[in-house]
Amino acid sequence: MSGENHIQENIVRDSSLKLLKNGRNGPFPVDRRRHEALSDIPAGTNYYDSHYDTMIHKINEGGFCVLSRSSHIIMTTLGSCISVCMHDPQTRVGGMNHFLLPEFRAGGSGNNLSMRYGINAMETLFNEVIKRGGKKSRLVVKAFGAGKVINISSDIGARNQLFLKQYIADEGLKLAREDLGGNFPRSVIFYPSSGKAFVRILRRASDVRIGEQEERFRKKISDEFSASDIKLF
Repeated sequence: MSGENHIQENIVRDSSLKLLKNGRNGPFPVDRRRHEALSDIPAGTNYYDSHYDTMIHKINEGGFCVLSRSSHIIMTTLGSCISVCMHDPQTRVGGMNHFLLPEFRAGGSGNNLSMRYGINAMETLFNEVIKRGGKKSRLVVKAFGAGKVINISSDIGARNQLFLKQYIADEGLKLAREDLGGNFPRSVIFYPSSGKAFVRILRRASDVRIGEQEERFRKKISDEFSASDIKLF
């Protein structure tokens, strides 16, 4: 049974199933002769998963991963953040990003702070997919996240969603599938070679911590930018 079908059956059968199980022997080093694009994941974790018999690339806020003709899996967990998946069915190149906030502000390092902002995350993902053989007219785009998972006055998820829709329109792309909004976090698994994506809604009370972690991270970024905005003349 293929890994894709196995995940699909488990999600349908048991909504409380953990999507990933760590291999018995824990994370393994990647053989760079066989696997690619670890350098494309500035924020995340990579490990071999014996349950799916493949490499898992788990991306966090500000992370992205682009792979070509790879059997690997890309996964992430989202609260109000958004992850966009892009896939070219002809060349079988695909990738996913994970951005925290819609607005880009100058400052921070190129692949660190700024990648947590929508415009840079989207441009980077698009450019890397094209660089690896993707063609704009063939791209299948899917988007997930933008939930309002904690009760705060600022609806970051809605702002992220507005940014994404405007970006898609401005760039002449087509959003093939979306699972945006709502009040719960999501876990997303993406197969970059086939373009298939699987989503599980996380409804347990403990899953609210995902939104709380994102909010703390936002405040940390805001504090860092407040300091970096001061210029010496």
